[in-house]
Amino acid sequence: MEGPGSGSTLTASTGLFKRSILRHRRSPISPALGGATDTAMGRPKCRTNQRICCREFLDIPIRRPMLSNAKGLAATGVSIPTQGVRVSDSQAEQKECGLLHRLRRREPAAKAPTFLLIGPYDPHCGEYTFLAPPLGVWRLAGVLESAGHEVKVFDPNCCEGPVEPALEEVLRERKWDVVGISTTFMTLPFDLSLAYLARRSAPEALLIAGGMEATFNSQRVLELGPFDLVVLGEGEIPLLEIGERLAASEPLTGVQGTAHLHGDGEFARFAQRAMTREELRDAIFSTPYERMPYGAYWDRLARSYAVGELPTKAEREARLAEIRSVRLITLNYCPMGCTFCSSTNFLHSAQGGTARLARLSAEECLEMLRRIRSAHPDARTLIFQDDIFAFRNDDRLLPLCRALEECKKTGEIPEHFSFISTNRIDALNRERLVAMRRAGFRVLGFGIENFSLEVLKEFNKSQIHPHITPVLRSALRLGITPFLDMILTSPRCSMEDVAENVRQARSWIVKGCEVGMYPYVIPFAGAPMASDPLLRPHTRYATKRVAGTDLSWEQPAKILPMDPAVRESILLIENDFQERLERIRGVRHLPSRLRSLLWIASAIPILRRMSLCMPSRRGVVADLLARLPHSHRAEFLDAVCLRLKPAPAPAQALA
Repeated sequence: MEGPGSGSTLTASTGLFKRSILRHRRSPISPALGGATDTAMGRPKCRTNQRICCREFLDIPIRRPMLSNAKGLAATGVSIPTQGVRVSDSQAEQKECGLLHRLRRREPAAKAPTFLLIGPYDPHCGEYTFLAPPLGVWRLAGVLESAGHEVKVFDPNCCEGPVEPALEEVLRERKWDVVGISTTFMTLPFDLSLAYLARRSAPEALLIAGGMEATFNSQRVLELGPFDLVVLGEGEIPLLEIGERLAASEPLTGVQGTAHLHGDGEFARFAQRAMTREELRDAIFSTPYERMPYGAYWDRLARSYAVGELPTKAEREARLAEIRSVRLITLNYCPMGCTFCSSTNFLHSAQGGTARLARLSAEECLEMLRRIRSAHPDARTLIFQDDIFAFRNDDRLLPLCRALEECKKTGEIPEHFSFISTNRIDALNRERLVAMRRAGFRVLGFGIENFSLEVLKEFNKSQIHPHITPVLRSALRLGITPFLDMILTSPRCSMEDVAENVRQARSWIVKGCEVGMYPYVIPFAGAPMASDPLLRPHTRYATKRVAGTDLSWEQPAKILPMDPAVRESILLIENDFQERLERIRGVRHLPSRLRSLLWIASAIPILRRMSLCMPSRRGVVADLLARLPHSHRAEFLDAVCLRLKPAPAPAQALA
């Protein structure tokens, strides 16, 4: 699914450019925004006049982007995967000029523009984002710093106090030339609230949006927010080009990888190619891990999980290893094309065509591990945050595992240091699982999604079905914990599909797996299902509002099953889940492994009333309580065991 920290999209990229540099002709009505404004909200009344006036620049020749590569995408050594993709990491292309080599050849500007990059804002404490530093934003910061820019990252999810005053203080501490704001589908209202605050506090800065939402819905983001530009796809090359043009007082029209609105409201979009393997490598190597506040996140997570109160030492140690983790992205995107997911289309959308796959080699992964260990010696786990870490035809996995095992034998990596990754389940056989276990992989994530073959066909994942049971059994026998991502329903699923999912999820949890669960497909922008006209009648919308403004819009929120009985059932289950969750006031962050048990506990009585075979709810509740800190158990017991008003069995099913 959409991953707020994935890649280095400007997923925190909202840049504000100086209007004077853009040669914007300000309206006498408002010298700051070029239009009349509501001073209470900082929101322009005249949206058209507020925009950058780009018309006068359209006939100006656009310089070739700094990072244009004559060999283009052919040098990556990785072909676009279909069902039998082979992922190669040939080092022959290392002779090509990468991103850092090009940066070293830049002529230093007299005054390099300053950048403030703001991460996606999730006030719900990790419900919509990882509780970790925004990796893509920090990667952008490292690349811009390598080019000589002064860059600061503001992470709204890592503030001790209120976010808005903290951001205002940062915005006013100096004159920022560019302010970049990351946007995601789930956090967009909160991201926009920070954008309007930035516009009010730094009206002369160039305001840019980036990330998944800005890439897939560029025009809507420009219309909703006070942005001057949006960046499409990976943010490194466009921001470097923007920095160069600002330093040279050149117009910003036509920067590849950006989109904007003309003064008359006309939308203009300029595609950009995805970074080559060398550019991706150099961008990852530029990430300033030593400045990333992992320690602050670890402390916050430890408090949220109440680790010291967990019932067993093994559980406490497992949670500490999970909490004290650092994340590393080694792949540019997932190529698998699942119909519910937007990841595959992110770089394709920005490029206007199929992007080449690119990732780090085994040796480069080891080098990044050494850097991360040096920057964060108290870390216990490295999470490979790639959407897919192991492919079916993969010549990196076994050499990397052997190298990690050797590093542990020599003492370069502590024996207790572990690894977590997300993988194609049909890519892992016993040989690979044994190698990963010996290297220290203790948790392997699998996008199972659903145990029904028909639903997997609907999700374009039917090829994994015969591999689910044997791979999970092998992993458990080797002492590896599988983490299963699941979606309880699909648009075309049956009631028996839902029941089988609940039964299988409960069965595998008992055997030692962990599960993260969604009740239905979320229509992420860029996902094939989100744009399927046949599913629009079954899509529900939610009204979204931006705090501090009168701005609101209807955003797709869920794609419900077509079958009326299934649709009614999942809504009843969701309502029961939400009511019980709201009664748990003392727990600020509920991990997905516990949420899944609560989903199962909510589903069992509703499905049982429809004469569907279900596991014991009492066992689920006992399992949930056993995994909780002592101080949280009473509150959970009251919430989970409380007799809510019985939900009727779905009328369609009874009929």
